[in-house]
Amino acid sequence: MAKAGSASFTLLTLDGVNLLGAKVKEFTWKPEALQEDTTGLGDSWIDQTPTGIRRVTVTQTGQYFDTSLNGLHETLAAMPLPAKTLTWSPDGVLLFQARGTLTTGYDVLATNGALTKANVTYTISGALDANGSVIQPAEDHTVTWTSAAVDHGAASTLGGTAVQSVTAKTAGITGFVGKLQHAPDAIAWVDLTTFANVTAAPNQQSVAVVGTINRYTHFVGTITGIGTIRVAAGLFRT
Repeated sequence: MAKAGSASFTLLTLDGVNLLGAKVKEFTWKPEALQEDTTGLGDSWIDQTPTGIRRVTVTQTGQYFDTSLNGLHETLAAMPLPAKTLTWSPDGVLLFQARGTLTTGYDVLATNGALTKANVTYTISGALDANGSVIQPAEDHTVTWTSAAVDHGAASTLGGTAVQSVTAKTAGITGFVGKLQHAPDAIAWVDLTTFANVTAAPNQQSVAVVGTINRYTHFVGTITGIGTIRVAAGLFRT
């Protein structure tokens, strides 16, 4: 089980909805490989056989959830929820994403003005992508930019998945296109993948990457219009 409490925890989104603004106090996740009891008559020891099925339980405890438009309380209050994507980085470097997330528990503890305190338990019915890399940290931007390069140590040949979370956008920004680029030497950059144009927030995207991913990657964000947008992006290598 992993537990996050570091000041470096700057990314936690559910379908692009920023959960960190709700004063997260505790966040844990526990992957499990499910087993079945295969003990037979006459066996002297209990026998457990792996089923090949995995499960991940993610828990938030005692957050104050903002009830504003597109806030966390509005997102979680109506149960049951359709499949969603939960994305987090506990240290600003490693990236995790649970796809096909179903929220199974939302216990309201108290209310205080526009804030609601609650415990949330997510059961991941889909897949968990672990140990990805944060390429673009969650930051506000007002003009087109290129992030710092991330050194992955070596190239890989099996592709992967690129992810992008846009958690906030002011009305003056009419469009935003993010893309990942890669290079063997941090000099000769070429496009790796391009996300769809974003005209509203929150927005969450995942794009499959096929083939070789070079050693170095960075993020390029192109803004149309005037205003501020908050974006995070990362990469999972297969």
